[in-house]
Amino acid sequence: MPSPKYIQHDPNLPRGNIKVLSRTLFVGGVSASEQELRQIFSRFGEVQTCIVNPEKHHAFVKMANRTDSVQAKLGMEKEKNPQVLNKARQTRWGVGFGPRECSDYSTGISVIPIDRLTEADRKWVVTSEYGGTGGRALETGLVIEEPDIEIGTGVSSKAMSRRVGPEPTGKHGHFHGRRNNHGGGGGHHGGGFDPNAPRFRKPDPRPGGPQGGEPRPEPHTIGVPPAVPGFGFQLPGM
Repeated sequence: MPSPKYIQHDPNLPRGNIKVLSRTLFVGGVSASEQELRQIFSRFGEVQTCIVNPEKHHAFVKMANRTDSVQAKLGMEKEKNPQVLNKARQTRWGVGFGPRECSDYSTGISVIPIDRLTEADRKWVVTSEYGGTGGRALETGLVIEEPDIEIGTGVSSKAMSRRVGPEPTGKHGHFHGRRNNHGGGGGHHGGGFDPNAPRFRKPDPRPGGPQGGEPRPEPHTIGVPPAVPGFGFQLPGM
C-alpha cells in the first residue's frame, strides 16, 4: 500500500522550480535474481519495483517511499556480509523522474524547472499512486517524492534528457562538460582529436620556395589522429 503523500514547500527554490526526492536506487555489480534483490532490499522497507539487467550486471530498485530509499542506501553502504556484497556490490542514487541533468546524484534530489516537464510528466505528478502531489496542482516551491512513470502512456522528460552520471571531483571535475558529436570527451579539456581541425600545413610564405617563391604544394597524406581518451561512465537510467 502506498504511504501517505510527502508534500512540503521550500521557499528557497528558484521561481518556477520544484524539488523531487528520488525513490530509485541504482545497484551495480549485480549477480542476483530479481527475487534475491527484493529480499536483500526488503530488509530496509517496502520494495515497489525491481528491474534487473543480467547482461550489464546492474539493477534499479525503487522503494515505496523516500524514507525507505534512504534507509536502503545507507544500509547497503554499511553492509559487511560478503554473501550480500557478492550479489549487490554497490548502491547509488538513480533518477526515476525528470531530466537526468537536473539531478544531484550524490543526494538523489532533483531541482526541476516546471517548464522542463512534459505533458505526460505533469499528469503523472498529479495522478501517481506512489509519490507525486496526490492531486494537487504543481506550483513553485513544491517538494515531493518521485512519482511513477507509466510506460507507454506518454513521453517523459527523463527519456528526452541526456544520460549523465555522478560528476567527478578534484582536478578532473571538468570532464562532465559538453561532448562533441562523435561521442568523445568534453571540450578542449579532453585532449581528444578535433575532427574539424585543418589536416594540412599552411602554405610556406617564405621567399625562395618552390617555383620562385610560390607556396609549396600541400602534402597529400594525413597523419593518424591521436586516440580520444575514454572519459565515459557506466551510467544509471539506461
